[in-house]
Amino acid sequence: MDRIIWKFEKLFSIRFDNQAFPYSGANGGLITDSLTIEPDLLTASLFKKHDIHFRVRQDMLFCFVRIKNNEDSPYFRLPSNFSARFLFSVKNPVKEQTGVSVTHGKENLYRFRINVRASATSMSLSGATMGPLPSRDLAHVFTPGNPGSWATKSVNLSGSFGVIDIVTEGSSTHRIYTDVSTQSLFYTAANGNENEHLFTIHLNN
Repeated sequence: MDRIIWKFEKLFSIRFDNQAFPYSGANGGLITDSLTIEPDLLTASLFKKHDIHFRVRQDMLFCFVRIKNNEDSPYFRLPSNFSARFLFSVKNPVKEQTGVSVTHGKENLYRFRINVRASATSMSLSGATMGPLPSRDLAHVFTPGNPGSWATKSVNLSGSFGVIDIVTEGSSTHRIYTDVSTQSLFYTAANGNENEHLFTIHLNN
């Protein structure tokens, strides 16, 4: 019987840290237990279409993608303007060590914008923007009246600690690929980069 073998490689990873837990990742990921991370609907659809998967482990968001059998490039070519959004929540004991702004909460969310064509590799809470952020997913909203009416529109995100937006903008070196034309992946074992991270989010000011 012939066997079908699917191969996967690391697409990127985002690491989380906090000064109160300096050895968390090395000790199995103490911060991980306080994190909840989920993609928005558009990202979940993109990941399903391109066979991309994610895990939260050892204090990092780890994304991996199906690759071709004979080369380290995605089996399904990724969009040139690749973008993804993750909503994440933080609970105690980590949250109480973050020093969040008193204005944070409800629709005032932290936004970490990560451009894969920019050189920035880390950001703290003080470097993130904070404020209302429209959802990329449309919602059915009822407006009372006589008669009332339903409409499909964008609403502000609410209830999360923050949002991670991954975007592809500009013409600087692409940090996910070693070769943009072939989409050869950078964070692979063959390149010796499998333990490197696209970005680090410092959960403190």
